[in-house]
Amino acid sequence: MLTDFLSSIRQKIPHQIAQLYSKLMPIQCILCGSDHSEQIICEPCRSELPGLGNACPRCASPLQVSSLCGNCLTHPPVQTVTISLYPYLPPIDRLISDMKYHNKLYLTNFFAQQLCDKVKDRPLPDMLIPIPLHPTRLQHRGYNQSWEIARLLAHKLSIPVCHDALKRVRNTLPQASLPFSKRKQNLSQAFALGNISLPDHVALIDDVVTTGHTANMAGKVLQKAGVDQIELWTIARTIRHY
Repeated sequence: MLTDFLSSIRQKIPHQIAQLYSKLMPIQCILCGSDHSEQIICEPCRSELPGLGNACPRCASPLQVSSLCGNCLTHPPVQTVTISLYPYLPPIDRLISDMKYHNKLYLTNFFAQQLCDKVKDRPLPDMLIPIPLHPTRLQHRGYNQSWEIARLLAHKLSIPVCHDALKRVRNTLPQASLPFSKRKQNLSQAFALGNISLPDHVALIDDVVTTGHTANMAGKVLQKAGVDQIELWTIARTIRHY
């Protein structure tokens, strides 16, 4: 598709420029501004990024110990595993916003590498499936950050990625703009299955998990198509305060 081709070109050019620049000049850490030779976030800043800590293995909700939370025991989500790197707190929230809304696609490689390091020593799925954007929103933004991360993960982990396994057939309101009580209804019948044969074990790729409704709705479509095991991989997990 033309949009995929343009997104690919848009992704490659900044990386090529960054690679050339890094050979000539030191890279500046985007958090502290110090010069660094290899990474966009220097090692001291990376060591200070907030960790998720103990969390429910099924939904990644922070807990005192890593065990199933009460909600997953009583109302289990579609995914059997959720892997998130960070709590959605500063500066992670700003970095994700910059990546998602401000064309800073070089951050996808940083986050993809962190996810790769997190999952590489565990049993891996047979396919990666990014959460899709509706074509209208994709055209407006110019890229799908979940697809960009999934594409890089596929290369790093040698797993196939399928960008059209799921389609967003309703142009829903942004989840972040809605109260928690309205988010599930907003995603009703938002996804449809693409014309593709799916393996038994897949991982959905998204940037942030909040209520989990997006992954759950997408996962139900995959379940109906015969997918047996669904994982969810995200950069961050929103910390809900009750």
